[in-house]
Amino acid sequence: MKILKLLAPLLISGLFAMQSHATTANYTEQWKAASGKAGIYYSSDYDDMPKYFMAHIAHAKSGEQRLYFLDQYIQDKNICKYESIIPEDITMIFNNQAVKMSRWCKKFGDSATTYYSYTPQTDRGNTYVINLFKTALLPIKIQLNNEIFIFPVTGFTKAWNSGGGNAI
Repeated sequence: MKILKLLAPLLISGLFAMQSHATTANYTEQWKAASGKAGIYYSSDYDDMPKYFMAHIAHAKSGEQRLYFLDQYIQDKNICKYESIIPEDITMIFNNQAVKMSRWCKKFGDSATTYYSYTPQTDRGNTYVINLFKTALLPIKIQLNNEIFIFPVTGFTKAWNSGGGNAI
C-alpha cells in the first residue's frame, strides 16, 4: 500500500505531461567574416519539412549595422503567407533572457517563396544580443516558439567588425 501511495503522484503527473517537440540540428554553419552569416539546418518532430535558421549581419534602412535572424524552409515552401510592411511583435529567448523582436514576412528576391526575418525591437535588446554573441564562449541557446537552437558564436566578433559599422 505504501508503494501505491508513493507511485500515485508519479502516475497522475504522467497523465498530464505535455509532449515536447525536439529540434534536431542536422548541420551547423559557423560565422564567416566574408559573408557575415551563420546558421543551422534543422528539422522538428512535428514538421516533415527541413528548415534553415540563420543569423546575418546587415544594415537597416537607417544605415545602422544590425543582426538579423531568418527562419525559412529549405525547399520552395512558404513559411508565411504574404510579404509584410509593418512588423509583428514577438519574443525570442537568448540564453534564458526574453528579447522583444520585430518580425516581417519577406520574399526572396524575384521568387515567390517567403521567409521570416527578425531583429531586436529595442536598442537595449539589440545591445544585449550583440554583446551576448561577442562575449559568449559557448554556443548560445535561442528559443523561437517551440524550437530551441544551440547557435554558434565562434567567429562572430570578426564577422561583426568586418560588417562595415554604421553608415556615416
